[in-house]
Amino acid sequence: MLRSDPSRTGRESASARGREARKQLVAWSRSPLVLLVEDDANMRDLLAAVLWRDGCRVVEAADGESALDWLGTGSVDGDLWRVPSLIVSDICLPLVSGLEILAGVSRNYRRVPVILITGFGDEETHARARDLGADRVLDKPFALSEFRAAVASALDEHDRLRRLDGDGHVV
Repeated sequence: MLRSDPSRTGRESASARGREARKQLVAWSRSPLVLLVEDDANMRDLLAAVLWRDGCRVVEAADGESALDWLGTGSVDGDLWRVPSLIVSDICLPLVSGLEILAGVSRNYRRVPVILITGFGDEETHARARDLGADRVLDKPFALSEFRAAVASALDEHDRLRRLDGDGHVV
């Protein structure tokens, strides 16, 4: 389920009102768009708040299937609003895993950086994520400063690559 679901009530609607207020502080046309995929609502709220505070537009998805549905619409329709500057995803998700999202993005998009988050950070998981092209894998629990640094680094790299034209010259 994507965060824009109007059927949410209670604490979540208060949280949504807070997000709407934060949106007014962001220069929308120049802000990086981050797709945040996390099934734990509290973690998703925390990470979204950090991203908003750092000037990002954030689309939130509670599972991998919703994230792929949202991404797929942009690639089919050519809707640039749905091509993120960065994807931050938990690895262990219902329906479609973060590794499957990473594999799908690697096949279908120009270079979109992906940061994966996991509570089960064994070396095999890290190696598989690196092989699929993850920019970074963060093991839970992690410091918010580490998360913010990983996001800033991935967005800086995305911006640098976006400025390069096809033959490697800076535009």
